[in-house]
Amino acid sequence: MTYIPSRNQRELRSRAEAQLERLKLPSDVELADIVRHVAAVTGKRIDVEPVGDSDWENITGLVLLASNSAKILVRKSDPRWYQFHTVLHELSHVAFEHAGCGTLPIKHPGQDHVRAGQTVLARGIVTPDFEADLDFGDTELVMEAEAEKLSQMLSRLVLRPRHGRDEVVFG
Repeated sequence: MTYIPSRNQRELRSRAEAQLERLKLPSDVELADIVRHVAAVTGKRIDVEPVGDSDWENITGLVLLASNSAKILVRKSDPRWYQFHTVLHELSHVAFEHAGCGTLPIKHPGQDHVRAGQTVLARGIVTPDFEADLDFGDTELVMEAEAEKLSQMLSRLVLRPRHGRDEVVFG
């Protein structure tokens, strides 16, 4: 499949919605379910591993793609909720079947994990406001925006209220 980036916000949203539909997630979904479903639709074994030290200051996560696998590395010093979001973001890259990006600095210790034949997609601490200001001529930014949109949709599924009547008391 040849990747063609979204051309506008409407297309970006509809592509993220199509990816969400493609995953066929159960109504009571957990992160492990999302990992399994992305693996099933892409045909890739997916592993998630917390890594890093002070050298991981600017990269919060990355995914190493090979033809039959995806290894998601997340910065272990981040709070669990942020690791959760980073994993969803990287899984979204895998679901979209994005090509590699140039976010990872060449001297970053994440390069130690790269093997021949792998593609690298990395998540840095500085990201543009994709909702307000996105240059649709910049393929790398569009890939990041697509992954971010899908990861937000996935987050809403996992973090949704589970006991509606009980949670009414909280407003």
